[in-house]
Amino acid sequence: MATLVQLLEVYTPPGEERRLERTWFRVCGDLGYAKVWRDEVGNYFAMVGEGEKTTMLVGHVDTVPGELRVKVSGGRVYGRGAVDAKGPLSAMLLAGSMVSDKLKNSRLVVAGLVDEEGMGAGAKKLVEEKIRADSIVVGEPTGTYGIAVSYRGSISVRVMASAKGGHASAPYIAESAIEKVLNLWRMVSQEFGGKRYEEVTSALTMIHAGDWISRIPDTAEGSINIRFPHPYTSKEILAKLDEFAESSGCVIKIVDITEPVVASVNNKAARALQRSMLKLSLKPRIVKKTGTSDMNTLVAVTEDIAACGPGDSTLAHTDAESIDINDVLTAARIYSEFVKEMDSG
Repeated sequence: MATLVQLLEVYTPPGEERRLERTWFRVCGDLGYAKVWRDEVGNYFAMVGEGEKTTMLVGHVDTVPGELRVKVSGGRVYGRGAVDAKGPLSAMLLAGSMVSDKLKNSRLVVAGLVDEEGMGAGAKKLVEEKIRADSIVVGEPTGTYGIAVSYRGSISVRVMASAKGGHASAPYIAESAIEKVLNLWRMVSQEFGGKRYEEVTSALTMIHAGDWISRIPDTAEGSINIRFPHPYTSKEILAKLDEFAESSGCVIKIVDITEPVVASVNNKAARALQRSMLKLSLKPRIVKKTGTSDMNTLVAVTEDIAACGPGDSTLAHTDAESIDINDVLTAARIYSEFVKEMDSG
């Protein structure tokens, strides 16, 4: 598990992915990759094979903020990004090493993209450059045997409010900016209070207001994230947000919008992943993910796309983030069978 440990030992929150450069080149060199490079936005790549067809295994190298101590204990590897998503990425790198001398008709590109936990700049760069790929597997935690064909969309907004403020001893003649933000949030949470994949959900993720215990704040700011499945669209949700903002006296600024993605369960990548698992006597299952990933963006490159990877997604972004070593090794075998399948297909 040296590959995963080395990746985890370099803390890479969004914007600081360059820290990994030396480690990426060293790890890929040790694994026998013929070509290793980094593009202008910071995405990392490693390639084997020289055929005309291109198969891509795509992970991301950034993690949410919050560094954790890296350790190996009880058959598990602990550290920020172990699940989301350096665990899947390390399995992809291992898979490429396993098939490097077996590819006859294709080339494999393993990519570690940047800013997946931010605005998705890494994936958006690949779309802008019109890269060509015949099939893509996105490395996200799906419990190893899960094959994700859909992800919900995401809208992130900042909410800002101003008011005259006042003294806490006379709130009846004062005006509170924080109450304006909370009033807007109450409307959002009532409208978008879903509890399952098929429903629109919302979360108040940050709020900043006030500077003294006896002073009613005259400014306040919050952040809200909304997740929505197909067939909902960002346009209809933003219309509701504008309505709530006007009603509550707040101003909304859009931070990021990602539309939902639904790929066919019969696309080439999904089918090849299923066959690869069956060859290994594993039981594949089709899953829908409540989150959002680079798959939402990369579907513009090819419709033959799916997400699959080791790890328990409920541990992602938590202080207990860890992954089973055997799951990573199993995922590497799945990925290698997938790549061979695409090479011969």
